[in-house]
Amino acid sequence: MGKKPLTLVEILRWRSNLQPHNLAYRFLKDGECDEETISYKELDRQARSIGALLQETINEGERAIILHSSGLDFIISFLGCLYAKIIAVPVSPPHPARLETTLETTLRIIENAKPKVALLSNSLFRSIQIGSGLKEKFKSLKLLATEGIDTEELSKNWEQSDYNGEELAFLQYTSGSTFFPKGVMVSHNNLMHNQEIIQECFGHTHESRGVIWLPPYHDMGLIGGFLQPLFTGFTVTIIPNLMILQKPIRWLQAITRYKATSSGGPNFAYDVCLKKVKPEDRDQLDLSTWEVAFNGAEPIRKNTLDKFTEFFAPCGFRKEAFLPCYGLAEATLMVTGGAKNRRFVSQKLLKSGLEKNKVVFSKGSEEDIAQIVGCGKKFDSIKIKIVNPENLNSCDPNEIGEVWVAGQSIAKGYWNNPLESSVTFGGYLSETGEGPFLRTGDLGFVFEDELYITGRLKDIIIIDGKNHYAHDIERTVISAHPSIRPAGCAVFSIENSEKDQVVVIAEIQYWLIQNIEEVKKSIRQAVAEQHNVSIYDIKLTLPGSIPRTTSGKIRHYLCKEDYLSGVLKEITMP
Repeated sequence: MGKKPLTLVEILRWRSNLQPHNLAYRFLKDGECDEETISYKELDRQARSIGALLQETINEGERAIILHSSGLDFIISFLGCLYAKIIAVPVSPPHPARLETTLETTLRIIENAKPKVALLSNSLFRSIQIGSGLKEKFKSLKLLATEGIDTEELSKNWEQSDYNGEELAFLQYTSGSTFFPKGVMVSHNNLMHNQEIIQECFGHTHESRGVIWLPPYHDMGLIGGFLQPLFTGFTVTIIPNLMILQKPIRWLQAITRYKATSSGGPNFAYDVCLKKVKPEDRDQLDLSTWEVAFNGAEPIRKNTLDKFTEFFAPCGFRKEAFLPCYGLAEATLMVTGGAKNRRFVSQKLLKSGLEKNKVVFSKGSEEDIAQIVGCGKKFDSIKIKIVNPENLNSCDPNEIGEVWVAGQSIAKGYWNNPLESSVTFGGYLSETGEGPFLRTGDLGFVFEDELYITGRLKDIIIIDGKNHYAHDIERTVISAHPSIRPAGCAVFSIENSEKDQVVVIAEIQYWLIQNIEEVKKSIRQAVAEQHNVSIYDIKLTLPGSIPRTTSGKIRHYLCKEDYLSGVLKEITMP
């Protein structure tokens, strides 16, 4: 390729010239067989068309919000923004048929990012035009429906610009567990550096084959699923997120059909497959080509990895395929990851030690044990420190602290939010003044160069002076009764009578229960036995009631707000 490319634009232009007919993306519209494909040459032409349209409409450096759902229109629009030197703002699109109820987050992001243009589908464009009062809400934007435009003529009008790696490529909005979304400012240099370490970690080559179902407005879906294949030069098959949530076996069927080597998702995805895929369905699968089954974005459960391996071994899945990793949008995506084809590692720790932020190893099998899966080794180009979040000193090796990160992948801060940027991206060690570091908000430790994540700083529940991680209690609740959905639980604390009390919200498959009180009794008993914690209140709700980020993480803050405001739709039955 000659000199090292600075942007994905240069990479796609190169592939279009030298690999014009290679398949770039395959999109399964129905999650199974109804496919659309695009080559590098056609992808370049259509991206130039969107780039030219944007160049005619707004100035370089302004923002364009992308309201396409997962598919070829999304990736064409995203790359079109890069071609025009416009800062892309990928966002989960509101549903055209339910605009009034799904628009709130979009409008908050528009208020913060202040884009000049929205790239969207024809159906969403029409819904906004005819919706009562909706045009007024979008009056600050020029709406550009990108389906069916004359790409042949427009592509000729595109004017190439010089690129500076420090310029912003896009804003990655992340709501985390708070109410207000924050736009992470990702530069071209951030993006290219993170693509390099993903390629190195996953061992990707132009002969790899990917399957991705994570939404493209989420960092793992966008960076690891949509852009990594373009960076490395291999074909990826895209499945709409909803199609997998409705029928998880579609994911594994696509891996089988296209002999995929690389695919993955959060831990809950593997849990859902275990719960939904039957032995007779499994026997029709071939997972022997799956070399990298990445797992990240939420706590990684050893039990899940072991059970998934055992259940899918008959169709060729190998434990060595699992690649636990750790990252976050503020670091573009990846921070650590295990080497390809190595068996993941885990450590047995005393729960009583975790309650005191201490790393106490154990070889026993007693109940006071937590098994923590390693999230991979540190990369040479990324620095990691474990820091006491109270005094900002480096932790001793046997202490658990906040994970701080520095390196070329660390984003420039939050868009239009200097105060939050200085707090999150401006960590300095007290004893040496070393910094700045990204303060991740995650708790963990490093052992033998492997990073272990133990919980979230903000999701710690303190009862009677002891630390309890919300996700540990959530795992216990999910196992307490078969009617509770996988990953369908949120645990948080409220202040009541001048002390913290534990509240549980659990999403229930109501057709599997006969008595509500029986479910609640099982939850209380399991939590008391496993954590010595009494529960103040339990709310059983319908599936989908728990607020989540675009990556599927539970938004504990919103759960608490919904609970306190009484808006939860609780299941009631005899």
